[in-house]
Amino acid sequence: MSGRVAVVGLGRLGAAVAGRLVDAGYRVSGFDPSARATAGAEARGVRTGASCAEAVRGATTVLTVLPDAAVVSAVAPEILAAMEPGACWLEMSSSHPEVTRGLAEEAEERGIALLDVPVAGGVAGAEKGVLTVMAAGPAPLLERVRPVLEVFGERIIHVSERPGDGDIAKTINNLLAAANLATASEGLALGLAEGLDLDVLLEVLNAGSGTSFATTAQIPRFARAGRYTARFTVGQYAKDAQVALDLADRRGMDPAMLSRARDLWQSLADGGHADEDYTRITPLTAGAAGVRWPAPRTEES
Repeated sequence: MSGRVAVVGLGRLGAAVAGRLVDAGYRVSGFDPSARATAGAEARGVRTGASCAEAVRGATTVLTVLPDAAVVSAVAPEILAAMEPGACWLEMSSSHPEVTRGLAEEAEERGIALLDVPVAGGVAGAEKGVLTVMAAGPAPLLERVRPVLEVFGERIIHVSERPGDGDIAKTINNLLAAANLATASEGLALGLAEGLDLDVLLEVLNAGSGTSFATTAQIPRFARAGRYTARFTVGQYAKDAQVALDLADRRGMDPAMLSRARDLWQSLADGGHADEDYTRITPLTAGAAGVRWPAPRTEES
């Protein structure tokens, strides 16, 4: 593989992406302020730098996999100063569209190309190489970096020619997913309060029009099994929901149901659950309603 790829942000998602790039034969450098994250990436074959600039300098492609727009804005000056003209910045963070658009303009002034490429599918999807990539930016640039994206992305959707639109698509997707899971959790809590058997109720929902990804996959795989290992947090869902609703507010829109879902996630985050796996919302919602969530269902039971 020609050129070197740098990954800034070696948390759970970033480390998975970097590891797949190494396995695909790319020379990968990286940086993360966390010593634990750095050690984990090094174990996967990533050459880590002592600073963001050190990891980025000389790379033909730079991927940023950061938690939010504030962190992206904080490290952007160092990244842009270290990148060389002609290099490409793939911005994978769950960021804010206005931040991404501003960075795309700054990058262009320096002769650097920026493609907005947030993803869906989580850490497990990255590890398996089956992420959905929501790319926004010039089509020729997308084709140029497609081989890199295909290392971890199974479906690459060109959202538009405008950087930032990928962020919009991602935050709307996450807000709808958050609302769906919150609604399903409240519905199950109501059923439990009325004495229904959880597994029978799930069977009914999944055989009827109330079925959803929450009832067919998320709740059975995580909450029902007592395994909260989706590796995305309550706080991250609350943050993404707020970004989408910020956009709605600027358009003069007031999506009442989506706002209610955001409020529920934010209340859980504010109540001390921000760093917990997002799939805990289901038993937490039941508990808040005074209902006992059933013991984990094992294969034997």
